Amino acid sequence: MIRLIRIELKKILPYRAFWLLAGFYALSLTFTLIVSQVIINKILLEAGKSAPIPLLKISLYQFPRVWNNLTYMAGFLTLFLAIIVIFFVCNEFSNKTLRQNIINGLSRKEFILSKLYFILIFSLAATLLIFLIGLILGLIHSNDVDIGEIFSSRLQFILGYFIEVFTYLVFAFFIAFLLKKAGLAVITLLFYTMIEQIIIWWKIPSEYVKFFPMKAFGRLVHFPRIPLPEINGQSIRFQDYVSILDSAIALLYAGIFVLLIYLLIRKRDL
Repeated sequence: MIRLIRIELKKILPYRAFWLLAGFYALSLTFTLIVSQVIINKILLEAGKSAPIPLLKISLYQFPRVWNNLTYMAGFLTLFLAIIVIFFVCNEFSNKTLRQNIINGLSRKEFILSKLYFILIFSLAATLLIFLIGLILGLIHSNDVDIGEIFSSRLQFILGYFIEVFTYLVFAFFIAFLLKKAGLAVITLLFYTMIEQIIIWWKIPSEYVKFFPMKAFGRLVHFPRIPLPEINGQSIRFQDYVSILDSAIALLYAGIFVLLIYLLIRKRDL
C-alpha cells in the first residue's frame, strides 16, 4: 500500500495542473459557501419589502445544521474533483506511464489499487476541507457554542459527503479509463448526467430513482436544513440523517465500476 501511494505521489507532486485545479476548487468552494448566505438574505430582504411581515435574516451555518447545509452545497462542486481525477487518469495513457509501470513490474491489479488509494486520499482531503470550513463558519455564526452541537449526530453528514465524493470519483475513474481521452471523458460525464436526469423526469416512479448512479451518489446529502418557516411545510421533506441504504447503493455502484475497470484492464492492450 505504502509503495503504491509513493508511486502516485511521484506522479502528482510535479503535476502543476493538479495543483491549479485543486486550488481553484478550494477557492471556488470557499467563495460559494460564503456568498450563498449573503445572496439568500438579500433575496429575503427584497421579498420582505412586499410581505405583510418582514422576513428575518437566516444563518445557514449555525451548529448543528451547518453540517447538513455545507455538505449539500459542496456537493454541487464535486464535478471539479471528478475533472481532476479524469485528467490524472487520462495522463497515464497520454504520457504512456501506465505501460511503463507495467513494464517495470507493476501489476494491473496494483495499478487499479494505486488509483483507488489516490481517490481515497483525495476524498479524505476534500472532506477534511469541508469539515474545517464548517467548523470555522459554525463558530462565526453560532452563539453560545456547545461542544455537543458541534459534534452532534448531524456530523454524520460529513461521513455521507465523504462517501458521496469517493463513489462519484470512482465513477469518474471508470469513465476516464474507458475513454482514455480527458476531454471526451469530461463531456461523457456531463452528457451522461444530463441523460440520466432526462430519463428520471420521464415519469420514473420515485421509489426507483435512487437506483440510478448519479442519484445514488447525490442522495447521500440531498436536502439542506434551511430555517425558513414559510417553506417548512408538508411538501418539504428535510433530511435529518444519512441513509444506510443510500450509502450501500452508492458503495455498491463503486464496487461495480471497480470490477468493470479490472475486467477492462485484463483484456485491454496497454
